[in-house]
Formats: sequence, structure tokens, C-alpha cells
Amino acid sequence: MSEIDRILAAALVLAAAAADISAQAWRGALAVRYKPDGTSLTEADLAIESMWRERIRRQFPSHGILGEEYGADAGSSAFTWVLDPIDGTRQFAAGLLNFASLIGVCRDGVPVLGLIDLPAPGARYVAAEGRGTRFGSRLVRSSAQRALDRAVVSLANPDSFTAPGSAAGYRRLRSAGRVRVFDGGAAAYGALARGLVDLCLNGDDLDAYDICALCPVVQEAGGVISDWRGRPLTLRSSGAILASASSELHAAALDRLALPG
Repeated sequence: MSEIDRILAAALVLAAAAADISAQAWRGALAVRYKPDGTSLTEADLAIESMWRERIRRQFPSHGILGEEYGADAGSSAFTWVLDPIDGTRQFAAGLLNFASLIGVCRDGVPVLGLIDLPAPGARYVAAEGRGTRFGSRLVRSSAQRALDRAVVSLANPDSFTAPGSAAGYRRLRSAGRVRVFDGGAAAYGALARGLVDLCLNGDDLDAYDICALCPVVQEAGGVISDWRGRPLTLRSSGAILASASSELHAAALDRLALPG
């Protein structure tokens, strides 16, 4: 078994364990705290990431770990796990269903494995380098849509577009497409890989643990994902991102965003 296959098998076990924790917490009396930056935090976020980190350290002691709740632990190998125990804690804490657990793995800073687990519907997107993207047991592909005016567009919470130029870019892309949906979170990137959404746009409030798991899911399904200037996403990426069902659609959307400089 290759190292990627070993990591993938472990990631699937981690996702299943996290789904049990988050589902039980969501059905219970959710106690919500707030971080200094105003974002939501629950005990489930902390419990899942603690569990993940302990198991990763035991099984892959040389690997690095970067998580939303407990920061970075340097490793001695090329591999770094990038973890967001509950992506969409704001929705989770409000009793809504569009939250996910994200597990990404980077090799030399480049995302090579991604997992978007959706505990509420019991659905999971899994992708690894050279192995395609799976939704459940089946391989899926993006729609390959090329025309911006015919695209199904998923747009993040408008409050997340705060940097100079991004609010204007959001407004320009909001007027594009045939159908628009809003604040879909990580699930929208899975839907893009599945051919149901053609374009996903997120604003300036993302960090590497929000981003890295999404990249293989989109790319292994034939899609394209980058920052708003078209640059590849890595372990060091943060801020606004764009994903598209084809390279032609990606180019058209980047042109519509039209960041200066």
C-alpha cells in the first residue's frame, strides 16, 4: 500500500469518528462560545480536532499537523494534515445543516488529498492524487460547463467580501450565471465536483484549513481552483478563492472579478 493510500484509509476512519461526535452534539444542547475574532466555537470543534490530532500523531508521527483550533505542529516528513473539525461552525451552532468536517493532506505544501464530510445528510466527498473524486462509492466529474451565462453559481456569505476590490468583484459575479445559490460552504465545492454547481466563490475570510481539503476534491473531478488572481492554492494560502467546472469558465470568472494590479 502506498503512503497516499495509507493516509486515505486513515482519513476515512477519522471522518467517521468525527461525524459521530458532531451529529451527537448537533442533536444536543449546543453551547456556543466566541473567539476573539467573533467566530463561533463549540465543544464539538475542540473534541474532534483533539481526537484527530492524537490519532494522527500515533499513526503518522513524522507528519505535520495544521488545525483551526490548535494551530501548527511541525513534522519531519513531506506530509502535513490540514484540519477543520467543523467548517461552518456558525451554521452548526445555529442548528442548521450546511456544515462539514474537512481533512486535507499536503505534500511539500501542495494539497494531494481532500475529504469533505457532511454528517447531516451522511454524505462524503473523497479525493486523492491520481485517484479521482468519489461521492460515496461512485466516481464523479464536474459538469465541464464553459459558459458563464449558463453557470450555476454558488456565492459565499456577502459579509466575507471585505478586502479592497473583493466586494466589487463579488457584485460583478453575483450578476452572472443562470442560477445563484448562497452560503453553501464546503458542500458547494463537493457539489461542483459532482456536476451540480459550476462555479464557487468565497471571500477573504478563509485560511489554509478552510481551503486545502477542497482542492483535490475539485481538481480530481476535472475542475479548477485558485485564488482570485489564478494562482495555485497551497498550505500557505489564505483569503478569497474561486473554483470552476472548467478552465474556460474559470478564465471567464477571473476576468469578471478583475482585481487590479
